[in-house]
Amino acid sequence: MNPNIAANQQRLFLEFVAELRPHLGRDSALPRRIKEIFARNRSIGSRDRKLYRELVYTYLRFLPWIDPLLDTDAATAAKITAWLAPELKPTSAYRAAHCGDWPAVPATLADKANILTALVTSLRPPASGLPPLSFSPSTLLPSWFEEHCPAAFESPHLDAINSRANVWVRIQCNDRNLVLDEFRAQNWAFTVSAEFPDAISLPPNAEVANSDAYRRGFVEIQDLGSQLVLLHAPVTPGGRWLDACAGAGGKTLQLARLLGPAGHVDATDIRVEILDELDDRAKRARLTNITIVREPAGLYDGVLVDAPCSGSGTWRRQPHLKWYVKPETIAAFARTQLQILTANAPRVKPGGLLLYATCSLSHHENRDVVAAFLQAHPDFKPEAPAKHYGANFDGLGTALLPGTLDTDGFYVASLRKA
Repeated sequence: MNPNIAANQQRLFLEFVAELRPHLGRDSALPRRIKEIFARNRSIGSRDRKLYRELVYTYLRFLPWIDPLLDTDAATAAKITAWLAPELKPTSAYRAAHCGDWPAVPATLADKANILTALVTSLRPPASGLPPLSFSPSTLLPSWFEEHCPAAFESPHLDAINSRANVWVRIQCNDRNLVLDEFRAQNWAFTVSAEFPDAISLPPNAEVANSDAYRRGFVEIQDLGSQLVLLHAPVTPGGRWLDACAGAGGKTLQLARLLGPAGHVDATDIRVEILDELDDRAKRARLTNITIVREPAGLYDGVLVDAPCSGSGTWRRQPHLKWYVKPETIAAFARTQLQILTANAPRVKPGGLLLYATCSLSHHENRDVVAAFLQAHPDFKPEAPAKHYGANFDGLGTALLPGTLDTDGFYVASLRKA
């Protein structure tokens, strides 16, 4: 790469970071702000935009390792960011230009920390008078979160949370080869698990939304962790279900396929405007057993409460939330989650299922909410899943941590009504 181009790219990256820094820990919609910053800079094309996106998200992911350097040694901060950025086409030439004399990036956080400690110490010897820097892996999560999920601070989960997530898709057509053949033609190095034949893991830069398979509704972008919520539950074909927090409908579409043509899903959400996206996705998938409702009526064989939560299970995709979410944020979500569960319990018919799920790693939003609900509703009893898929059933629900299957983290509890 031309040294002048590399220097200009580094300068622009540091300018973007300088504009974002005042909003860290304050703006839950930071990704939208990032897009707006890039859109205002008309001098960068789509390829460079992908580079800066990866660099900015690497900065957010490794904030405690990078941010302390910005005010005293911005060039080294930018170099560390380049070295830690995921190995993708947009970043490879940039990393080579700035870190060609550094070792290859190891897989684990512990090894990354050891190398950075040695490299930065050589750049900032004690005689320089500059303060020493810490590259402890545990600092990559807020310290207060350890009480919420101690295992998140341990390998392999800490490594997974602080790595770039792959793209997971769920096949929703009868001929899988229609999907696999196109992915092969795109030269995407995908992985299909024998245990989850409808789930495909693709590299982070796979632009699935631009594929013919996606446009024709043959696949939906859905993390395997999200898919496992329903795979952990005893969903039987032919039932009538309510998706009470449907959102854009990732789990709604999966549930409709599991229920089959004889089953039906009513979908609702307090955010009425987002249900338009669900309607579009259902039509694209040619699913006719989904009805969007404003006010659910009658009793259901099952009610899915995919509750709004802090999103700590998705921190690998949304690293800015690590620095935005606070203990009081989680406490507020827990109160809302219990209210939603309580409001939907009367909609479950006797013998039916109330399925509670979050993409949170915090026990305050997971086991504690379920325990509080069961204490007030003795007519519901928890059921263990038929298969655990490597997850941990705590007696009330099941938690899957990100390092188990390289997914987002989630929690799901199956509560059977007497």
